[in-house]
Amino acid sequence: MIADLRHVPFSAAGSYIAFSRLSGSGETSETVRMRTVRSGACTPDLLEVLPLTDGGPAAGEASFTPDELAIQAGSGAVRIAFEDPSRVRVHGDGVGILLRADAAGPYDTLVPLGDGEWRYLRYEARTTLRIRVRAGSARSLSTWDGVRSGLLLLAGDPGTVFHIEEEAESSGPLQAVPADGVVPHFAEFLDLMPDCGPEFQDARELAAYVLWSTLVEPSGFLNRPSILMSKNWMTNLWSWDNCFNAMSLERMPWLAAHQYFSVFDHQTADGRLPDYINDAFRSYSFVKPPIHGWALQRMRERGLVDESWLAASYEPLSRWTRWWLTERTATEAALPHYYHGNDSGWDNSTVFESGVPVESPDLAALLVVQMDALADAAATLGRPQEADEWRERAERMLGMLLERLWRGDRFVVRRAGSAREVASSSLLTRVPVILGNRLPGDVFRALAEDIGSHDFLTASGLATESVRSSAYDSDGYWRGPVWAPSTMLIVDGLTAGGDSALAGRIADAFCRNVARSGMAENFDALSGHGLRDRAYSWTASVFLTLASRYRGGRA
Repeated sequence: MIADLRHVPFSAAGSYIAFSRLSGSGETSETVRMRTVRSGACTPDLLEVLPLTDGGPAAGEASFTPDELAIQAGSGAVRIAFEDPSRVRVHGDGVGILLRADAAGPYDTLVPLGDGEWRYLRYEARTTLRIRVRAGSARSLSTWDGVRSGLLLLAGDPGTVFHIEEEAESSGPLQAVPADGVVPHFAEFLDLMPDCGPEFQDARELAAYVLWSTLVEPSGFLNRPSILMSKNWMTNLWSWDNCFNAMSLERMPWLAAHQYFSVFDHQTADGRLPDYINDAFRSYSFVKPPIHGWALQRMRERGLVDESWLAASYEPLSRWTRWWLTERTATEAALPHYYHGNDSGWDNSTVFESGVPVESPDLAALLVVQMDALADAAATLGRPQEADEWRERAERMLGMLLERLWRGDRFVVRRAGSAREVASSSLLTRVPVILGNRLPGDVFRALAEDIGSHDFLTASGLATESVRSSAYDSDGYWRGPVWAPSTMLIVDGLTAGGDSALAGRIADAFCRNVARSGMAENFDALSGHGLRDRAYSWTASVFLTLASRYRGGRA
């Protein structure tokens, strides 16, 4: 596996510790840094790890496999490996080791306990490190300013082995849910990933590593084994990325179920889901789009969802749907609306440029799909009356969507509570293709033609804003770059509607670009270059799903 430590962190399944060549919120570091992903990683840096030679500390050349990170300096190397999710072994193989940190907070303290043991209280990171010498010898060169350790320095001679163990302070009110399985070591995890064909072997391995290494064990509000977005900066679990990650775990249904239910554990009494969660915090300021019914239906079709999973999800999914139909629908004659771009997941889309709230066609379409999924689930679970009610609601919303927002050749956006239409060239208004053959044939064909045009489809995939739009920005977040979730939704909708050829072209373009540019948060639609966070779990998941199921029109 070839990966750059400036982009892809070295970590292990279950761990809240990661090593990378990043500092702060995105700057590249010359040195390897041990970081935490706890509490949303507001203060992520814990320690710099440097080889120590006769000439002093050296940044070294870092490379890693899933099992070991090596920082080479001269003829020796500092070798780092995870012994378990909370404990790391750091070995000076032919070189010394320097552990260094500048105090990031007012109370950071290194406490010497004697016999080669220290406690490092990293206050703002909400973490305490237990550092012990297991072989060789080490000494502290740290400073104390009367309140804190202004500079932490631990130096180990060649041959020294440090054990660094995390003693996390994070806690929450939820009891951990039994995992029902054990996350395998990476080689076995890789074997359980979908087959992506010989040309994508390297990309498949990198995608598997990003997924495996981004997993954290239950702690605090994360009461299940949970795949974060990243162990770089986006160290939370948002309430729609979990669905894409679940869908890629076809051969580990128990782990897929934990990803799916992770956000429903935090559902409010009225049905609302959180925007995001981490081990120490959950936010309800925004929500995320209702893709959960779509994801459940697709996983049912692929055999991931057994009847117990279906039964457990039915009531929470029903409450989530009713929340949109009551809390975010002004009248029976209106469509549901978003309060903010963040509610849609397309944070700064031009759909929201002229104000909020908005009736956006993607929201109504996703709710139709979700109510269809609930109807099928109710029928399977022996609730025929509820199945009929969900079908009636779905038909009514589909009719309103076409009546209020279809203009003969395109869907439009309306400011909620008014007849005012919003001008936008966002791909978001093409997401109703997710309805597939539930759409009238002429509507589906017009959407497919538009999606496949040069306005959106580039050699790198689907731009999220028309490349001809004056609002297009190559690094504009949801105003241009190619994203995995939008690609997945549209490819699936095209397939469901019978245009597997176009779906295959889009999937192929996306997968080839990911194979070139890595598992980035998003991609420049014209150059294909990876942007922002470069080790994103839903990019990995969508790549695995598209490459194995949709590329070349095979779905």
